[in-house]
Amino acid sequence: MRVLAVGAHPDDVELGCFATLLEWKRLGHDVIAVALASGPYGEHAWSEIESAWKTARSILVQDAKGTSDYVLGDFPMGKLKHEWTTVGFVDDLIQKYDIDTVLAHHYGEAHQDHTAAQKIAVSAARRHVRSLYLWESVIYTHRNVFPFRPQTYVAVQKEAFEGKIKALEAYRNAGLIEQEELDAHRHLARYRGIEMGREFAEAFEVIWQVL
Repeated sequence: MRVLAVGAHPDDVELGCFATLLEWKRLGHDVIAVALASGPYGEHAWSEIESAWKTARSILVQDAKGTSDYVLGDFPMGKLKHEWTTVGFVDDLIQKYDIDTVLAHHYGEAHQDHTAAQKIAVSAARRHVRSLYLWESVIYTHRNVFPFRPQTYVAVQKEAFEGKIKALEAYRNAGLIEQEELDAHRHLARYRGIEMGREFAEAFEVIWQVL
């Protein structure tokens, strides 16, 4: 597989599907991530966000058997739009890395940048991508207008799960996510793992899938 995970901000891919990316990287697949928006967010300086993102990027790209990268867009935080330029940016990544599988935000999330990123990913993926999956996010799922429906699962080894936690800890240490949110993702991965008889897993909703 050649996978692209499309997040709105630094930390979104890490929260939504980072263990899956690390697991697929371990298996030799190409894994690319993108955070579309960059810049200061709320009370957080860009230097704080970028430092945590660099930690996550180093975890994703180290020891990769295939192609691995984590790209930053320069679209504005809090003002992400589903339009020609943003769709074109993601479409260029799909073309550059010959992507066949896209992971993205769920369409029912409450954050305006997240729903824009989901639409951007769908539009960019519509012609060339064989499979499109939406990830689960614990902080927004319980407020979704449209509930998340787990339809496919990726079992992840402990090493991949711990890599996700290490990345999230970088964002927690920078004050970008709360300890409670990190704990929720620990429990969610165990819960989804139990559902499929494994130790850890991440779940996804299927938009389309060509096997």
